[in-house]
This record gives sequence, C-alpha cells and structure tokens, in this order.
Amino acid sequence: MGTSLLHRFTFLERIVHWVVGVTFVVLLLTGLAFSYPSLFWLTIFVGGGPAARVLHPQVGAVFGVALVFMFALWVRDMFLDRQDRQWLGAIKHYAAHERDKVPPAGKYNAGQKLFFWLQCLLGVVFIVTGLLLWFPESFDAGLLITMRLLHYVATLGGGLLLIVHVYLGTMAYPGTARGMIDGKVSPAWARLHHPRWSGDRAERRN
Repeated sequence: MGTSLLHRFTFLERIVHWVVGVTFVVLLLTGLAFSYPSLFWLTIFVGGGPAARVLHPQVGAVFGVALVFMFALWVRDMFLDRQDRQWLGAIKHYAAHERDKVPPAGKYNAGQKLFFWLQCLLGVVFIVTGLLLWFPESFDAGLLITMRLLHYVATLGGGLLLIVHVYLGTMAYPGTARGMIDGKVSPAWARLHHPRWSGDRAERRN
C-alpha cells in the first residue's frame, strides 16, 4: 500500500492562489509591453495592443479582488513567532540544505511568511497606483508621474518575486508545487520542510 498523502491546501486556497498568479503574469506581460516598445510584441498573447490596453486594468481589478481573498485566507497563519525568528537566523543553512542546523518550521516557514507580507505590500501599491492611473483625468500630472513610477517599481519587484517563487517551488525544493496543484504533499516532504506542521498532523491522526 502506498504512503498516504497529507492534505495541505483547500480547493479554495488553490483557486485563489492561481487566480492571483495568472492575473499577475498577464499584468506583468502587458505592463512590460507598454513600458518597453521592444517588448510590445508580448501583447499578441492577449489579442494585440488595443485589447491589451482594455484588458490590463480589468485584469488588474480581478487581481486586486483575488489578493484581498488571499489575504483573508492566510493572514492568521502569517505572523512571525519566536521559532520563525530563529529560522531566519539559520536561513543560510536552509538554502544549503543543511536541515540539522535549521529550526523546525510550522505550516509556513519564516521565508514564506515574509514573502506573503511583501507580496501584500506590493499588491497595495499596485491597486492604489493602478486605480489612479485608470482615471488619469481626475488627478494632476505630477501625481500621475509619481504613480507611474511607483507602479513600475512595484512591477519590477513583483516580477523578481515571481521568479524566485517559481524557482523555489519547483527546482530548488521539488515536491513543493504539488501542494498548489492537487492540494497534497508527501509525508516525507512535510517532515523535511515543515516538521512542526507534520508532527501536528500526525498527532491529530493518532
């Protein structure tokens, strides 16, 4: 008989995660196309330039709503505790896969929690600046220039976070992405990356 898998994410959590991820990729591609003429060809993936200009703010609205849902779903699990701070002190050992030198993490390690808060901060910048840029006739030119700059900086930051997120969830730590595909992870993966959470699950089953 095969090893029983652990349920890590609910269907709703997975849907919200993928809506945030897919809408952000669309926003990133269209935003880069608008910012760099040499990348304008990226708009062909959404039907061309005119379609991209219409879709960008609309997809941005979906992204904003999904981000609010994501915050509501996960915020209670994302506050750092004493063991999280110890985990951050040993992050170089985690990156080097020296597990015996890393304090045990709960359902989310301190790096994931910080990623969550940084993503939320960038999301607020995206939403606020995006709303102002959606209705430029209502604001003065100086404010709009500032909003464009902030929107652009947030885009670069979000793009870098996306690359790191995908890399960590696939190549760096195999088995991680599965949790956001079918909601399940192997007991071995859980014991390796989130031993406190794995132990809690085992106690509840006994």
